[in-house]
Amino acid sequence: MNTAAAQRILLVDDDPIVREVLSAQLRTLGHAVTTAASVPAALAAARHERFDQVVLDQRLDGEDGSSLLARLRDLAGTRHARAIAISAEIDEERQQTLLQCGFAVAVAKPITAAGLQSALDGGSPAQDVCSEPALDDAAALAIWGSADTVRSLRRILVDELPVYREMLLAAVTAHDEARLRDALHRMKSSAGFCGARPLSAFIDDTPRDAADWSGLLRRYDAACAELMPDLLAALAT
Repeated sequence: MNTAAAQRILLVDDDPIVREVLSAQLRTLGHAVTTAASVPAALAAARHERFDQVVLDQRLDGEDGSSLLARLRDLAGTRHARAIAISAEIDEERQQTLLQCGFAVAVAKPITAAGLQSALDGGSPAQDVCSEPALDDAAALAIWGSADTVRSLRRILVDELPVYREMLLAAVTAHDEARLRDALHRMKSSAGFCGARPLSAFIDDTPRDAADWSGLLRRYDAACAELMPDLLAALAT
């Protein structure tokens, strides 16, 4: 597939920060982008437009990306589109499974613009790891390249932090491991894209089987307390 010309791309992800980053990256790379925040929106777009490529998150509300891809293959707009799987959690086994489901490549989030273009071109990009102290401006800028965009995403993150806490509270109240995994998955991309090291550390240090339910919210609150002064200071500049 020749990616020198502009591609028509359907981007499906229910995380607003991920949609903001990836859609802006794709447009900067010269591509035409339609975004969908849900399964019904993705199916509706495929009924009304034709796409060259589909960039599809693997954890959507009510359906996983692989099953959605099968449904998109039944629609004219995406029947022949090349499919790229994106996820905050991709290991070698998961990658092979996604390839068997029909994806051309599977890419772990967060994704740099260069890595995204590589995936569109047919490569398998190496992933950047955001692991510097406090707010990691260098990692966030490497992903996007624009200080103004990083600032706007961090404003979204401020609004999302209470949402993440409510998701964690629901998991703790019910001792629901599936809800916990969903909450951590949603946080991971946002933390990486924004360079939010304390939040990333909280995610990485939390076992998915939640051995310590009693300390989960305390550790999340501590991570937010560490993050917020630098986050608010960065937004004030």
